[in-house]
Amino acid sequence: MSESTRRRKYRYDRVVIEAARILDPQFNDAVIFVTGAQIELLRNVTEYLRRLETYSVVYHLGYYLVPTVEEYDALMAIVANLEEKLMGNLNTIWGYSGTYRDSDRWENTPAGYQVLSTAVVAPNKVVRLEGVAYKNEDTAITKVEIAHWRFGDDWQPTILFTVDNPAAGRWHTYLLDLTMTEGDYIRFQCHDVVQDDDIYWNAFGREMDIPE
Repeated sequence: MSESTRRRKYRYDRVVIEAARILDPQFNDAVIFVTGAQIELLRNVTEYLRRLETYSVVYHLGYYLVPTVEEYDALMAIVANLEEKLMGNLNTIWGYSGTYRDSDRWENTPAGYQVLSTAVVAPNKVVRLEGVAYKNEDTAITKVEIAHWRFGDDWQPTILFTVDNPAAGRWHTYLLDLTMTEGDYIRFQCHDVVQDDDIYWNAFGREMDIPE
């Protein structure tokens, strides 16, 4: 494509995007919450993003140059991926359906190593876990491990926090930013629990429904 065929005049009703900012983005990948109305807007914007005139690679006085064929193909691949996320794959974007809460208490515990667990995340659900809290009511123990598990024998758990000698009689809260999918759960692994102690825990965050 020659330079003369790539020239476009500026127009007040046309927004021009620098192609380099798309091909070499300045932002990191992110997970964000998008409302239903915003998804509809983005779906329509993708039609505009397919126009060659939308992109500029060189600015001049009175005109600009649109991308080359190769640059345009690369841009269209990015646009096609966005379209697939917005339209073709309903599992990619979903909204919060409500808050997530799970809590329990174990009174008069046996002595020794004890484990308390949240419920397993159900099918077609995703939990954005924002934090967990733990309290040993009566006596201090040697260690608490808060671990991310997945239901099944072939998955290795991830220890999120290890707390040595947590003080008794008060809540210990730990903030998280963890996505849990089907089969995931949190375990509170308590070492050297004292006989007849009372243990409390809770987990909190946001819940999402994944369309089938």
